[in-house]
Amino acid sequence: MTNKISGYGSQPLVGNAQGKSVDRPTGSETSGKEKAAASRGDTVTLTESARALARLSEAVAKAPVSDAARVDALKDAVSTNTYQVNAERVADKLLAADRELAGR
Repeated sequence: MTNKISGYGSQPLVGNAQGKSVDRPTGSETSGKEKAAASRGDTVTLTESARALARLSEAVAKAPVSDAARVDALKDAVSTNTYQVNAERVADKLLAADRELAGR
């Protein structure tokens, strides 16, 4: 999984020991250790929460968008004129959606 981050200016960010981003020092503020680390390449350590989110994101991406069997059953019911609309259920759902929007 690759994410492109843009819009942070010309200076890259470096994480500190607590995992928070801090601006990389420029010019004479850069120590020898930091220069050596930069020449080896920066490293990133992800928290367990970030790793869990990445796994969930991959699982969602792999999940089918719809239930193919249910879609086929509905298509068949519509084409044979056997699909019946439950007007009371539709009305309940519309009212619930309206209440949710009004509460925002």
